Amino acid sequence: MTTKILLVVMQDEVVGRVTQSSESAEPEFTYEPSYLATGSVPLGVRMALASSAYRGSVVRAFLEGVLPEDPRTRQRWGGLLGVAPDDTLAILAQMGWDCPGAVQFCLPDAVDEMRSRGGETRPVSDEDIAGRIRALRTEDAASWTLPDEHWSLPGQQSKFALAKLPTGWYEAHGSAATTHVIKPGIGRLHHQALVEHATMRAARALGLDVAHTEFTYFGSDEPAIVIERYDRLVLDDQAVVRLHQEDFCSASGRLPTKKYEAHGGPGLRDLVRIVQQNARDRAAGRAALGAFVAFNYVAGAPDGHAKNISLLLLPEDIRVAPLYDLATSLPYSGDAGLREVAIGIGGRRKFGQVLGKHWDKAAAILGIPTDEYRDTARAMAEAFPDAFSDALTAVGTAEANDVRRRSLDPIARHTDQVRERLDDPIAPSPR
Repeated sequence: MTTKILLVVMQDEVVGRVTQSSESAEPEFTYEPSYLATGSVPLGVRMALASSAYRGSVVRAFLEGVLPEDPRTRQRWGGLLGVAPDDTLAILAQMGWDCPGAVQFCLPDAVDEMRSRGGETRPVSDEDIAGRIRALRTEDAASWTLPDEHWSLPGQQSKFALAKLPTGWYEAHGSAATTHVIKPGIGRLHHQALVEHATMRAARALGLDVAHTEFTYFGSDEPAIVIERYDRLVLDDQAVVRLHQEDFCSASGRLPTKKYEAHGGPGLRDLVRIVQQNARDRAAGRAALGAFVAFNYVAGAPDGHAKNISLLLLPEDIRVAPLYDLATSLPYSGDAGLREVAIGIGGRRKFGQVLGKHWDKAAAILGIPTDEYRDTARAMAEAFPDAFSDALTAVGTAEANDVRRRSLDPIARHTDQVRERLDDPIAPSPR
């Protein structure tokens, strides 16, 4: 087998190359000498700027982390591209021209085209976007991308990416950068896109640094949450600048299959260690992690795992990125509403099982005074119900009224319980 080579590009500069000598071999990443001489942003925090090659899990974790996790999507992409669904390098060679962060991947003979052509944007109407949302609802993973789109987004949920410029919405083809992610929500949960939007808006109202979202109807009747990518900047001339980022699962060297703490993924101590080793302002980074963990518990949001929090890797700074994918499960009953958080607080993940002493253990890991962290949790629990309700009021649709009707009582019960058990000395019996 011929050695596979994949160039890694950031800001139009070849920063390194990934090689794989055989199908069973681990990929290796090596920085280009020219980038080592002038570059300041690493590909990932576990791949510092150095002349030695990186190999094994640290490289594979980064590569897998920029691709969709849904095996149906990988299967479809493999069929369209004529490659094996698990051939990560072959898929990235075609779909890696616009990834999370500033990174792009291409074959050596395509780098000049990718850098010089700059991609192409094609205008799309609201009805065009509505059609893609309808396709996602009916075909699920089958419609993540259109022909000649080369972007890749991680995660399990169906979604697609577009560029939103001052003149309207555009599909991004070739190496053109997308600026927004559009998600119709989890199909089996009613109004889930709206629930995520209201949760994100509530988090912002509580003072958390979160990605900007809108809840929008495309066409006449296709709802979706629209998330502004924090790793993109749109300049006055409509040029789009990519900012580099890496999620904490990749930063810990773990594959996406290990994103949940319960499955062997990073816990709070791991996240804090990454911040301590890499962030310029460590105290601010620890505070951001503390807010992330506390909000997910207070809001009853079960999906705050290590892939749903990231670092921004900037030339002069590494810091925790704005939060994203925050969504309460409390409007849903039974099996639809998962009943634990992804990252534990003082060793506890189950809703209703976190007491003051567990918040204190988490505070010690975070390096935050215990009374301060308890106050943070208490203030969030007091403010979240109204903030969530206000976000729904701002949407003002029948769907928003339905979500409010179904959510206010369970949210009030949960947040009241959070406050009560902040001072409980004895753990309640498991339910």
